Amino acid sequence: MLSFLLRSLWRLVILLIGVGLMWLAARLYPYAHSRLPAILVVLLLYAFFAYVGIPALIRLLRIFIKPNHIPLYVTTGDGWPSDPVNIAIVAKNRRHLEKAMSEAGWYTADPLTFRTGLREVGSIIFNTSYPRAPLSNLYLFNRPHDIGFEIPTNPRGSARTRHHVRFWRLEEPVEHPGHHHYHFWWKKLRHLFVSEKEMWIGAATEETRAIDLQWHTGQLTHGGSHEADKERDFIIRTLRDAGLTGRVYTSKPGKALRFRGQQFRTFYVTNGSIKIVRLR
Repeated sequence: MLSFLLRSLWRLVILLIGVGLMWLAARLYPYAHSRLPAILVVLLLYAFFAYVGIPALIRLLRIFIKPNHIPLYVTTGDGWPSDPVNIAIVAKNRRHLEKAMSEAGWYTADPLTFRTGLREVGSIIFNTSYPRAPLSNLYLFNRPHDIGFEIPTNPRGSARTRHHVRFWRLEEPVEHPGHHHYHFWWKKLRHLFVSEKEMWIGAATEETRAIDLQWHTGQLTHGGSHEADKERDFIIRTLRDAGLTGRVYTSKPGKALRFRGQQFRTFYVTNGSIKIVRLR
């Protein structure tokens, strides 16, 4: 209860600061416009609203409306739908998963930090090689992905376009024991578990455009292909071609899904099934 009150108070402070800054921006606009180029003023206002004002309001909204979907897609930090969950891999441990993906031609993505984020931006702008560019944080089981993999799809090996997948280790949450998202996957996949194995749940999509806009904030992001099932099958094919797969299972297809991802132009289409790969 105390943590909820503190969180609510903090977000109320953010809201008040945001409203205050918007009021200040409106008051200062005529002054700034008279002394700065109009394009610079517009860019500053865009950066403020996309990266400060709107995200602060969304965080406030999530106090009252918490995302609680059946986990057929992962979410942004603000709880909005993003990439569909479409693959699972049974491996001995994280090292086994990394080794298999590396042998299949995949690069392990660098952790997202200020430095690696700047390097990724430079790779996109100048089209320079960065095959291990970080992936933005997406959430499943109330936590960001544990590991990501990618293969650039352009001759320079830059972060402009790439195959990519994020994985979460299936483990019962410590903070919220009995979380129904965990039990959903446990019931769905328990027949494949053996004591010495781990299950890694993945969300795979292909980034086909260097720049797009997030529809709910206006922030810059990659543009993605809507064919998520095709990307999942590509991952499985690379593992199979490298001789790394045992049996591949397909869960019973659920209801076909069509939902908007982060971007304005991307509507993901999937048959609702999950393919489970058991690594050799």
